[in-house]
Amino acid sequence: MEFSFSNIITQVKELIFTPTDFWKAIKENSENSKTLWLLYMLPILLVVAVAVFVGEFFKRTDFFIEYPLLKALREILLFISQYFISVFLTTELMKSFGAEKQIDIARKLVVYSMTPLLLVSVVTGLFPFLYVLDILGVYSFYIFWIGVKELLTFPENKENSYILITIVANFFVFSFLSVLLSKLLNAYY
Repeated sequence: MEFSFSNIITQVKELIFTPTDFWKAIKENSENSKTLWLLYMLPILLVVAVAVFVGEFFKRTDFFIEYPLLKALREILLFISQYFISVFLTTELMKSFGAEKQIDIARKLVVYSMTPLLLVSVVTGLFPFLYVLDILGVYSFYIFWIGVKELLTFPENKENSYILITIVANFFVFSFLSVLLSKLLNAYY
């Protein structure tokens, strides 16, 4: 798979509008995690950082570049930290609920389910006054839910518990990281 924004846009559209078909295609695809990270998540994350930088830069009246840069760096740190912690939690919880630990599947689940959050961050980064749209990031939970149902097999009655616990744990990690990084940014600046 080679890098192009048109490939990313196509994948994002398929993921958002037909998640079940998307996950079925991913199940058959043997894409490695390095390709997933470098050719999918990182470009979207860089778009998020640029959007946050531009939104903060033009929102300010003093046109100092330091705060918008720090705010963009905060977004990058937030999503990278969330990625690694979520992959760890998602993988470890698999074993706890009776499934086989599969880190490659956990990486796919985390990266693709973070896509709606990243897209919403682009919009709210460019237009900070639209922060109300952050609620649309909840669609990530649905994408994760569908992905788990397609990619993993659990013993009887454990799948829904796994999905719910994993979503709640990752939500709290994301919330904690977001607040922590915001407090650090505000303490510095």
